[in-house]
Amino acid sequence: MLNRLQTVTVAALTLGAFGLGAVLAPAAVAAEGDTTSVATAAPASSDPAAAPAVPTVTNASSPLERERSYALGKGAAADRRGLMASLYQGAGYSYAAEKNRLCIAKRESHGNYASGGTRSYYQGAYQLSRPLGRGVTWMMQPSVQKQFGDEGLKILSTLRKTPVAKWNRYWQDRAFFTIWREGKGRSHWGGLCWLSPAQIKAAKVAAAKAAAAKHAHAVALAKAKAKAAAKKKAWAKAHPKAAAKAAAKAKALAKKKAHAKAVAKQKAHAKAVAKAKAKKAAAAKKKAAAAKKNQKR
Repeated sequence: MLNRLQTVTVAALTLGAFGLGAVLAPAAVAAEGDTTSVATAAPASSDPAAAPAVPTVTNASSPLERERSYALGKGAAADRRGLMASLYQGAGYSYAAEKNRLCIAKRESHGNYASGGTRSYYQGAYQLSRPLGRGVTWMMQPSVQKQFGDEGLKILSTLRKTPVAKWNRYWQDRAFFTIWREGKGRSHWGGLCWLSPAQIKAAKVAAAKAAAAKHAHAVALAKAKAKAAAKKKAWAKAHPKAAAKAAAKAKALAKKKAHAKAVAKQKAHAKAVAKAKAKKAAAAKKKAAAAKKNQKR
């Protein structure tokens, strides 16, 4: 019963400073084909004074079967929109990291597991890059092989060739916890999803101060440039002959620099052509030597 409760939403999990509020639960988290736990009353005792009958649970599917169903994309795993409790709750899962996972999923994709499409460099609910998406399939391989055997390896091989945006919810959740590794892999995601409220406040204050300082510097720089331009214009107006001479000198210098740049570009081109010719000649010579050697044989 505990494992089943873990697959539904964590009703008490709130993210406060992250602005997520209560996590929305899916209407049905059990995988398609799973056998629902049914509570049936035990036969009533003939003794009127006996205690009430205690319900017994029958036909409960095992956690492994349920997880296998998710791995195959059935049930809640096929739902790739919205935030809910992680479908993967295996060895790498961390209940304490659920708030981080939900916060990252909200910040990165608003809980859209198909985010980014198949052509984007960053994809899925956690916006994994293409190389990271392929790499995490190798990271998951030992545990998946141990859990699902050859069937799991076959699934991973398919995922390796499939864009992350097409992975079902279960595999994206499992990939997150594999990369997260109890916080060691959090550098793959930017943002404030692993800081305390006090740290978030301090970070926001620091960011505001940095932005204000940057703005002040930009304003001061613009004023200095405007002042220098005005001073130059006033000097040119007061000394027209000297200004004309300086302008002519600057124009000649710019022309000289442009000519030097063109000459350097021409020399580099000539050098590249010569190198290509030498390479082609060497290849031809090698080919002729090989042909001559074959004729002697």
